[in-house]
Amino acid sequence: MWSIDPTLQDVSQISQPPWADRSVTIIQEDSNNREAPKHQIDSFQFVGQPNTKVVNLQWPITDNNATYQLYRSIVPISGDQALGLPLAKLASGENHFSDKLNLKPKTYYYSLVTNQENSGSKKLFTISVKPKRVLFLDEAIQRGLTSNQDKNTYTSLYSLSLHPLGTDYLGRDMLARLMHGARISLFIGIAAPLLYVLLGVIYGSLAGFLGGAIDQIMMRFSDFVVALPFLLFMILFKVVFGIGPGESGVVPMMIAMIILLWPATARLIRGQVLVIREEGYVSASKLLGANNVYLIARHMIPNTLGMIMVNITFAVPTAIFTEAFLSFIGMGVSPPTPSWGAMCNEGLRTMLTSPHELLFPAILISATVLSFNLLGDGLRDAFDSKLKDAS
Repeated sequence: MWSIDPTLQDVSQISQPPWADRSVTIIQEDSNNREAPKHQIDSFQFVGQPNTKVVNLQWPITDNNATYQLYRSIVPISGDQALGLPLAKLASGENHFSDKLNLKPKTYYYSLVTNQENSGSKKLFTISVKPKRVLFLDEAIQRGLTSNQDKNTYTSLYSLSLHPLGTDYLGRDMLARLMHGARISLFIGIAAPLLYVLLGVIYGSLAGFLGGAIDQIMMRFSDFVVALPFLLFMILFKVVFGIGPGESGVVPMMIAMIILLWPATARLIRGQVLVIREEGYVSASKLLGANNVYLIARHMIPNTLGMIMVNITFAVPTAIFTEAFLSFIGMGVSPPTPSWGAMCNEGLRTMLTSPHELLFPAILISATVLSFNLLGDGLRDAFDSKLKDAS
């Protein structure tokens, strides 16, 4: 459906939302690297056409002993707030600067502070600009935007690669990463619940069917497992498996879930089996010579199948949310392996400037959890005989 490599970086479209303008003008590299001229002017202004490769600035020299400090901000300057990123501190006599530091096609605010050494006073000049997106000819040819190498400059607009859900802070396609992240999130969210629910079904069936002292011992052990801290064991398993920084913790996460999350299912199945084993058809099977394995496999588990299915559908969103939470705090799936939780963690750092990086994986987590919860509600109603009788 979408064959873009989730690890491929588009450096010309970093942290771009899906609605961003993708138009670009192609230029020659040597035509863009000129510096601002040094002739005297009357105001703080731009020289040439500001673009994403370079913004040339120039200002008037009013005092030969003055020094200059230049700043760049992404928010309007007002009051006593910080002026932004310091770009340069220039000596007296210098009246130009070329900004080539990671520019994007969005509005910037440049501030120039002049320090008058004679009078000790300071003056602040501010100017704003939205650089035009440009691309060097060699880069455009490499990306297949054009094959024309004869012209020195290009004035026609070209369109950059389409990213339907935008790009992240490294220029990677969000849609491709969400699709690959779904493999990890849904694998953990479905495989882990199936395994620990199966373990809980077997354990709870045995405890409820055998009863007596064995039942008490088995259930006290399940109470002990419930008391074990999940996060502590997750850390322990990462150490045991030698999972270092930047390595994916999928295996220790699944093992921790399987070992620690089965008691809830075991308790539910045990309670159901305690009721079923007193039924008449179970007593009849015993009189006919049925052994314990047959009774559990033929009568106990089939009659608790509805509860098992409902429990699985509710366990899946819990596992998905657990994976997302652990990856969000850095204990689960680690970058560059994509998962929805890890992508939320990455999107947190750019939440204010590029909210789509956090919004899209969060929406998918919420929609998936809601879907399985609704499925669980539907199955619970379908398997509930009392609701059927009432209807």
